[in-house]
Amino acid sequence: MLTHEQILERRGYIGSTDSAAILGLSRYGTPLSVWAEKTGAIVPEDISGKLPVRLGHKLEQAVAELFMEETGKKLHRVNETVFHPKYNFLAANLDRRVVGEKAVVEIKNVGAFRRDEWREEQSPAEYICQVMHQLAVTGWDRGYLVALIGNTDFEIRTIERDEQALKDLVNREVSYWNDFVVTNTMPTISRGDKDTLSSLFPLAEEGKEIQLDDRAASLCDLLDGLRSDMKGLEGSIAGAENELKAMLGTADAGIVGDRKIFWSNILTRRLDSEALKKEMPEIYEKFRKPSTYRKFLIKTNKPQEETNGNNK
Repeated sequence: MLTHEQILERRGYIGSTDSAAILGLSRYGTPLSVWAEKTGAIVPEDISGKLPVRLGHKLEQAVAELFMEETGKKLHRVNETVFHPKYNFLAANLDRRVVGEKAVVEIKNVGAFRRDEWREEQSPAEYICQVMHQLAVTGWDRGYLVALIGNTDFEIRTIERDEQALKDLVNREVSYWNDFVVTNTMPTISRGDKDTLSSLFPLAEEGKEIQLDDRAASLCDLLDGLRSDMKGLEGSIAGAENELKAMLGTADAGIVGDRKIFWSNILTRRLDSEALKKEMPEIYEKFRKPSTYRKFLIKTNKPQEETNGNNK
């Protein structure tokens, strides 16, 4: 687990989890989110006090002990940040190293719902990327990816050093740092950047209007086409669902092949805000919480002469 000082220090380098995000392999980060943190545009949330993080930290030693029992290897805790010998903006915080062997150990505590990602000797790409980054930084021969999965399965994957893959990885990380972080240039936007963009630009300057370029026009055309396709798909989905509902009738469920189809009764209880407002206006006003958010909308601006013509 990183210390407070190491968390602050991370702004100055690309770490192993950053590496996976930069390459588009992370489920938690993107090139934009890494850029926003490294440039100081966003202060990352301190999650060290959250229960899953605290549990993961406590279980790390147990997983390390399981690894030693399974392999007979001895592990040593690495407390300091390790830096690349050539690039001081590439670094790694290692969970453990193997005594008497040039090897890193990356420890993961994984939920049972992600068990399929480890079947048949598979490993999540983002974790492999993290280990590869650590090998690039340390110059060591191999890495052991160790995972406790749902407290029922224990997996060990050996990742050998691959010089060509490491060269490509380092080149991409160096290019990212020099092209985006050093120049403070925003990288390519991806589908996972909604929250990052909301943090970067939480509020609009009311009344401010800017002229966008041809790329914006192309994106609007693309959205028009995608939304048109989506409407068609939504209609087809709704039609198929309605046919199945008609077949079920008053039945709670139906079976066909290996599928079980449900059209069940769900009881919900919702606050009747209008009734509360009418009966207890003081309480209603007391507990109303104002909030501001940015709404994204595209409108078509009709030519002035066309608008005037429609008013005749």
